[in-house]
Amino acid sequence: MKVSEIGNGSEVKIYAAVKGHSIVLMTEAVFGVAAGLLVNPMEYFGKYIQFLEPSIVQIRNKRDGRVYKFMSTTITPVKTRYGNYHLIRCSSTLEPENSRRAERFNIEKLGLISVNGNKMDLRNCIVHDISMRGISLVMEDGTTCIPGDKIDVMFRYGATLHNYELKTVVVRNFKVGRKNAVGCSIENLNVDLIGLLTAKKEEMRSEMENNNAKEETLNPQIPKEQQLRELEEDVANKKDSQRLRTITIRSGEPLIPKNLEHPLRDVRDNRTFRQRNKEKKFAEQARRIENLLDLRNL
Repeated sequence: MKVSEIGNGSEVKIYAAVKGHSIVLMTEAVFGVAAGLLVNPMEYFGKYIQFLEPSIVQIRNKRDGRVYKFMSTTITPVKTRYGNYHLIRCSSTLEPENSRRAERFNIEKLGLISVNGNKMDLRNCIVHDISMRGISLVMEDGTTCIPGDKIDVMFRYGATLHNYELKTVVVRNFKVGRKNAVGCSIENLNVDLIGLLTAKKEEMRSEMENNNAKEETLNPQIPKEQQLRELEEDVANKKDSQRLRTITIRSGEPLIPKNLEHPLRDVRDNRTFRQRNKEKKFAEQARRIENLLDLRNL
C-alpha cells in the first residue's frame, strides 16, 4: 500500500526527536497525490514546521481500520489553490502493524469465570476483546491467575443476549488501567463464537464503508479527478511553496521556543482586536510545545 492511498480524515501522528527531546505532532490526512499524502498544516508561531530528515509516522487508516507505522523521507509545507497543507513523502510500501495476528474485536461486556474447574467459586470479569485465537479478560479485584490456568468464560452479547461459553488457557498477564487482566488462548472454537466474530467483522466493514462514503472533497463543485489534477500541478510547482515561512526541525539542533522569532513581539499597544487574539493564540501554542518538550520519556 502506498502512503497516497490513505483515506482522508485518517488520524496522523508524527514522532520526532529533537536533541534528546521527544515530540509528537498530530494532524489529519486530507488528500493523496502521486508525491505523497497531503495533511492539515502544522504551524508554530505563524511558521510552517518542516522535517527534512526521516521521521516516524503512524496513521490509523479510516479505509480499513488498520494502523500503519512507517518512516517518512520528508514532511514539507506546500501551497495549493485549495489552501496550504503539509506533504508527507515516503518511498517505501506501507504494511499494517501486527498483520499476522488475528483481527481483534472489542466486546466490553460483563461475564463470569471459573478457574481450574472450580464451579463453586464464580468470579466476575469484563470481556475486553476477542479474536479467532484468543480472548482478554479484565479481572475483578482479588482474582489472580497465572499462565497455564484453565478458565471457563461465560458472557451474554448481542441484541438477543445470546449466551457464549468458552474454555480458555491463560498465556499472559497484563494491566488495563489499574486492573489486572489476562490474555487467554481459546481451546474450543465453536459455531457460536464463529458467528459472533463474523457479525463483528461485518459490522466493522459496514462502518468503514460508511466512513469512506462520507469522505469530503476539497471543493464539492469540482469533480474529484479535476481536484487531483490541480493538486498534482500545485505540488509540482515548488516556487509558490518556497515562499511560505517555515521553521525546519533537525534532530541535531535543539528546539528552544524562546529563541524563535515571535512575529508579534514588537507590536505596540495600538493593536487591533484581531491582532491581540492572534498573539494570544500564538502564546498558547508556544506554551503547549514548551510543556511537550519537557516530556523526556514520552
